[in-house]
Amino acid sequence: MTGITSRTNFTTKAWTCLATTQARKGNSPSDESEERERDPRVLTFPEYIASLSESGTKRMAAGVRMECQSRGRCPSSCPLCHVTSSPESPTEPILLEVTKAAPLYELVTNNQTQRLLQEATMSSLWCSGSGDVIEDWCRCDSSAFGADGLPACAPLPHPVLRLSTVHEPSSSLVVVEWEHSEPPIGVQIVDYLIRQEKVTDRLDHSKVETETVLSFVDDIISGAKSPCAMPAQVPDKLSLTISLIIRCLEPDTTYMFTLWGVDNTGRRSRSSDVTVKTPCPVVDDVKAQEIADKIYNLFNGYTSGKEQQTAYNTLLDLGSPSLHRVLYHYNQHYESFGEFTWRCEDELGPRKAGLILSQLGDLSAWCHGLLQEPKIGLQRAALKFLACRYSEIKPYGFSWSDLSRDLKKTCEEQTLSVLYNDYGDKDN
Repeated sequence: MTGITSRTNFTTKAWTCLATTQARKGNSPSDESEERERDPRVLTFPEYIASLSESGTKRMAAGVRMECQSRGRCPSSCPLCHVTSSPESPTEPILLEVTKAAPLYELVTNNQTQRLLQEATMSSLWCSGSGDVIEDWCRCDSSAFGADGLPACAPLPHPVLRLSTVHEPSSSLVVVEWEHSEPPIGVQIVDYLIRQEKVTDRLDHSKVETETVLSFVDDIISGAKSPCAMPAQVPDKLSLTISLIIRCLEPDTTYMFTLWGVDNTGRRSRSSDVTVKTPCPVVDDVKAQEIADKIYNLFNGYTSGKEQQTAYNTLLDLGSPSLHRVLYHYNQHYESFGEFTWRCEDELGPRKAGLILSQLGDLSAWCHGLLQEPKIGLQRAALKFLACRYSEIKPYGFSWSDLSRDLKKTCEEQTLSVLYNDYGDKDN
């Protein structure tokens, strides 16, 4: 779209405004008529605007914009400005500028030129000016191919990966999401690739221990191999958000997730990534208190071989986080009968006690500090997801806006229970 500017001669514009000024000073309608007959070039302001409209004075022409600006005092060299004026109403020239916006193709009358102009405009809009629009796709010029040999004239949308704003990460899963988008012409997005990387060096994120790449269409919604990646939300008529649950993660570990969009030529979009560190392992503090009481009862008084073995098996199966809480509660309530580590060595012997107590060093300093809080609450959250059985999804045949409806045939909505810890004494 472009605009064309229609301007009259400056002196005519000045005289037009001056003539209306004279009318306000008391001229009769007959006087104004005589002036117009004497000089046919003079138009009043309403007549000038009406001349721009094909529908007369009742409706303004579409797209017409007017600006009337003062240009200072009238110079003595202008013959049309020699109008009697008074100190109360000095003569002042006016510049009237009228601009009318019109489509570019309306300015061209030749049919072939119109067609070429339309093709050039469509190419610029959808194919970066380096290809032709054929129905809903771009036929790229020979110079518009990438180093990989794929056509690159139609710009690919850039999906932005982000952590869910509704579901916070747990010690074993995260929820990531992005918005699906594709233009009506030029590009057809047929899949998304999600890469999961486990970062082993907290100081150097370039050190990656494991890497997994999944196809959203072939691996996740098809149910082919996605025990640890499940869709939580897919596009429908109301929303184009795609939400993905990624499970099987390790606590207190840094992960990097990377997303690409893939079009029907196999071309990938620019990558988008998000890095997240999972929370510390979840512990059941109530159960830890019960185990601390049980160990005290087993250690109290004479401890038989059976009781020693029961205590050993119980403590060895706890794992590092729960063992920290058992130690905490035991020392809080029963330290007067002997500190926990000393009692383990005394009742179980140095070898067995060493095997149990060696687990205490498996946690980071951050998680160890949290496990010293006086109270740790346990919260449960329900997370809905789609459990999909295996089916063949044809990426060139499905519609993203109808994906939610189509998956109802092969996927079942289920609920996942997720555990979270709240640290600190909530009573204070």
